[in-house]
Amino acid sequence: MPFASNKGCRLHYAVEGSGSPLLLIPGLGGSTRQVAQISALLAPTHQVISVDPRGAGLSDKPDIPYDGELLCADMLCILDELGVDSVDVVGISFGGMIAQEMALRAPQRLRSQLLVSSYRASDAWTDRMWQVRLQLLHELGMAAHFQLALMFLFSPHSFRADAATVAKLEAAFTQSPPDPVGYTRQLEFCRDHDTTTRLADVTVPTLVITGADDILASPAQGRELADAIPGAHYLELPQAAHLFMISAPQSFAELIRQSLNDLRHSGNFKPANSLAAFLSGPEQQPQGSHSEGVTDHE
Repeated sequence: MPFASNKGCRLHYAVEGSGSPLLLIPGLGGSTRQVAQISALLAPTHQVISVDPRGAGLSDKPDIPYDGELLCADMLCILDELGVDSVDVVGISFGGMIAQEMALRAPQRLRSQLLVSSYRASDAWTDRMWQVRLQLLHELGMAAHFQLALMFLFSPHSFRADAATVAKLEAAFTQSPPDPVGYTRQLEFCRDHDTTTRLADVTVPTLVITGADDILASPAQGRELADAIPGAHYLELPQAAHLFMISAPQSFAELIRQSLNDLRHSGNFKPANSLAAFLSGPEQQPQGSHSEGVTDHE
């Protein structure tokens, strides 16, 4: 298994494909395992580098504060280990926050970035959510916390309509719960993340993608993130909740391909092209019940 190291912390990663390099950073508590299907679907056209951020998966889980500088350095160490000079970055939720730090601290290493289900800073709603979840973690443990977290990964509609995925998610959690120390440190980073005053300095071509039914990182927060980055584009996916990409991996892979092609090779980016690529995916249903995403971690 391949590992890189930053300041004594071993960082696990996986590589699939041999095309243009793409760094895929999962969400809170996520790992290479959660994005394996997406990686495989992108492998015919990209060298997909997926990671276990510190605190998750097979990477070390030090009980120290995780900040933007440290998490950015982790990603750069992995790229250096592979001899990769620059990449397109797809950051999901927590991973999108890391991508923002990379764009600010090492813009020469990024060709473009897709910030998916992410935000620039907590608002009153998300700040209250993180505080309650931390309290649950500390007082009642990971299992109780997970039951609340489910409510933010689904929209009310998808929670009812996609009961089979809810059941699979709960089974996956029972089999392999997140490490509480690493998960808590990642969650604290999400709570404290704030790039608001720095985003005007971003020069990396950027697309912000938000689900219209996302409760955790709302469309309003997605638009604020895009508006704060010079030249950034914004795409809102209908009937999609926070982690739509996990239950619609083929649609998401096509969305990534179309978006990266337009961002990097077209002077006139058209979000409608990306939306059409997503909606043409095989998982999409008339009511969109499978476009809302879920995973066993965020």
